[in-house]
Amino acid sequence: MLTVQHALVLALVAVLAIAAASATPVPNGQNPGPFPPNDPLVTMYWASAPAGPTTVQVFGDYQSVIKECRGLEGRTDGFVYLQTQPPYANDGRDAWKVRLYRDWGCTGAPVAEISTYHGKGTAYPDPANPKVPLVVKSIKFVPA
Repeated sequence: MLTVQHALVLALVAVLAIAAASATPVPNGQNPGPFPPNDPLVTMYWASAPAGPTTVQVFGDYQSVIKECRGLEGRTDGFVYLQTQPPYANDGRDAWKVRLYRDWGCTGAPVAEISTYHGKGTAYPDPANPKVPLVVKSIKFVPA
């Protein structure tokens, strides 16, 4: 009887080990948690009038949102504020970032990938030439 109980315990341990090893990976690459919330949006304010806000939202779940690209005006004055929403509900972490592109259609390498910028009147600098503002023509949402 004792050997049957040992066999059942070993079988249970094996099943639990297999279940733990085959857990679905988390797309945000952080501690196990939820997928990013649906329907992300980004709000931007600009250095010159009209200052904004400009709000861009992509409707859908994680799988569909990451496939979408959204065009912007390509303003040369640059943005002084950028904030993505919504955060993770359980702990307030940023759930989304936006990839910023120099060209329309999200072509080429992204120039930056950020979730928050509060420049307090100073436009986000172009990484290639920090003396001028970054001109953003398209964006794409990615998990933070």
